[in-house]
Amino acid sequence: MKHSLFLKFAALTLIAVVGSTGCATKKPKSPTPLYGARTSIDNTAGPNTLTNIPPTNPPIEVGTGIPVRPPVVPGVITNPPLFPPTTSTTNSVGSQNGPEIIDGHAADRAIFAASTVHFDYDKAVLRAAELGKLQPVIAALKAAPQNKLRVEGHCDERGTEEYNRALGERRALAIRDFIIRSGKIAPNRVTTTSFGEDKPAELGHAEDAWAKNRRGEIVLLKPQN
Repeated sequence: MKHSLFLKFAALTLIAVVGSTGCATKKPKSPTPLYGARTSIDNTAGPNTLTNIPPTNPPIEVGTGIPVRPPVVPGVITNPPLFPPTTSTTNSVGSQNGPEIIDGHAADRAIFAASTVHFDYDKAVLRAAELGKLQPVIAALKAAPQNKLRVEGHCDERGTEEYNRALGERRALAIRDFIIRSGKIAPNRVTTTSFGEDKPAELGHAEDAWAKNRRGEIVLLKPQN
């Protein structure tokens, strides 16, 4: 009986010794890295071993939910601005440092502001009541042969953009033709352009605003000094 118990005890001891020896030869598994934590894995374990796990997401400021900005290093751009700075450019239409320039001439919009011609809805025919507005324009051109004009056609918001662009051009041409014929002005001194519905004189969606937007504006062009 004692001999049988001794054999069982010896067998259990042998199994325990073999099991502990086998476990010692196993390589440890790589621990799952925590956010921002360092690992303690030896570099000799293999080429893919990580010694410092960088955060996969930017740290969040506590209580705000806003990512913490990295420190700014002079001369180094870390991220592009959210809203790029706007830049001012000078073109053939205007300048911030001087008068508006059109076709190489200084533009004066104020001098003939009272000569703005208005049109009926969907029409490009000059009304008789509007013709008197153009007489000061003709007189000014005759008195200063070096000056030129640009007539700008406009429409109200109704209709398609393409249609209004064409209608604005017809209105500008109607004014131009009257000035050339009535004042015997050289055709090359009067140009036209159309803005369609893009530049309303008054904002609104009713007839009082539309009537002011159906117009032709006249711009005096003077040679640059």
